[in-house]
Amino acid sequence: KAVVFDVLFSDADVFNPDSDAYFNTAIAKTGNTFFPMLRLDPASDSLSEIKVAQIPGVTAMPDEEQEPDATIGIVLPHFQSVLDSGRVGVYNVYPDTDGVARNYPVYLDEYGWKMPSLPTRIAREFGWEDPGTANILLNWRGKPFSYKYVSFADVYRDMSSKKKDRPQDEFKDKIVLIGSTAAGLFDLHATPMARIHPGVEIL
Repeated sequence: KAVVFDVLFSDADVFNPDSDAYFNTAIAKTGNTFFPMLRLDPASDSLSEIKVAQIPGVTAMPDEEQEPDATIGIVLPHFQSVLDSGRVGVYNVYPDTDGVARNYPVYLDEYGWKMPSLPTRIAREFGWEDPGTANILLNWRGKPFSYKYVSFADVYRDMSSKKKDRPQDEFKDKIVLIGSTAAGLFDLHATPMARIHPGVEIL
């Protein structure tokens, strides 16, 4: 149903430009891939050349005056086909003052512009109800690894094999999130369910 990357492709692969070109072409042929962008510290906004109004998927906040020339510190996906598709959203997690993540942004209000989170962008695509608030209290499904996980390497190996061992309808009508759980990649957060919770599962 959808492939959601919890991986920020922020830079070109200078050693494998052909791979980047191939990936860009593959993305352009899809209508159900979604990618994150990273909101940086607002202190960096004045140093940026990216205007909020230029970012795909951003809309005007109702009853607010927009700053058309306001710039924002943000890391956008490197691939042009992602920007052209507009299937992007911020994936920042903002913990409470005690360092525990309990909420997730529905959107960010930036200089009068409404910037959707990645889950909100997906929800918009499928016509799901907008909660109508800037943040939502997360409804946890259980402790870490409550969702079904599969190894990317195992799936890739099976797809490359002549003899298929995995069910060929394994991902039919599923929303598949591609992310990391390795501690060394630092996408781990404290939540009410666990001291260390994979960011991909919070998303």
